[in-house]
Amino acid sequence: MNSEMVWQTVRYALLAIGGYFTNRGLLTGDELTAIIGALGTLFTAAWGIYVKYGTRATTAQVAARSDVPTVSSATGIVSR
Repeated sequence: MNSEMVWQTVRYALLAIGGYFTNRGLLTGDELTAIIGALGTLFTAAWGIYVKYGTRATTAQVAARSDVPTVSSATGIVSR
């Protein structure tokens, strides 16, 4: 199972839960949209903190060396 399948499953689960609450009259469609948007924002912020936790900056001299690998801050891909 790849990450795209996982996120698709998460989206369907959120839709099912939101549909249940909307059908019961506990939420409106607009409220559901706002809640899911807020959850997405919180998840994005938490993921960014998690990825950066424990990392440290390097000096310009070390970063300029060609034998030191570079890690993309967006994707985490290591390139040499």
